[in-house]
Amino acid sequence: MILKRHFLNLIERFDSLYPEICPGYRLLDNFPDHISFHPCDRSNGCTCKLQFDALDRLCYEASSNPLTLVVATDASVIPPRNMQAVSVAYFWRLGEQVLSSKAPAGRATALDAELFAIRLGVVKATSFDIKCIIIITDSLTAARRTVDASVHSGQVHSLTIVQALRGFFTNHPDCSIHFWNCPSKAQWSLHFLAYEDATSTKMAAGCHLATSLDALRSKSAAACLDA
Repeated sequence: MILKRHFLNLIERFDSLYPEICPGYRLLDNFPDHISFHPCDRSNGCTCKLQFDALDRLCYEASSNPLTLVVATDASVIPPRNMQAVSVAYFWRLGEQVLSSKAPAGRATALDAELFAIRLGVVKATSFDIKCIIIITDSLTAARRTVDASVHSGQVHSLTIVQALRGFFTNHPDCSIHFWNCPSKAQWSLHFLAYEDATSTKMAAGCHLATSLDALRSKSAAACLDA
């Protein structure tokens, strides 16, 4: 009964018949050389330093290349029930911040909110006249979920990203997107700006709050433990 009561509040909708789910039609099947992921071993200080040095070089090179857009994304989940998660994306081109985007993510888990933040970044980035998108995110798990159109919490974000990237790659065969992992605790320059904005923004929940599947799962599990 507890589970049923919680799922009556589910706002999220899913599509199990979307063509992008089928093998041979998935984004990574069609454009494997256009997408890359760069993890960061947070348990190894030397590896983290190498990651940040690589990001510094990457952003320095991007500062003189008008066809490269650097996007830092982050999100914040506020514990109180009357607050909702916040997702943020910051955009840099030729070494200058050209745009920022911030939106409420509803009642969501950290992974859901991070995925939404990447959606904000990717969808806007693909509207620029560029060939390379660099996404800097605290969650590589969310980054990998961006190209997974299967049924999961936040599927609508993944589907929107997949559609945007498919058009981006199809119209410009030499375009690419690269996901770089950057821990928020490291306070690395560009990403730290997005982190500060996300964590300092408070948005009230309001009525008819958008609620993700994983948020309801988490709430239901907590209710069962308290019962």
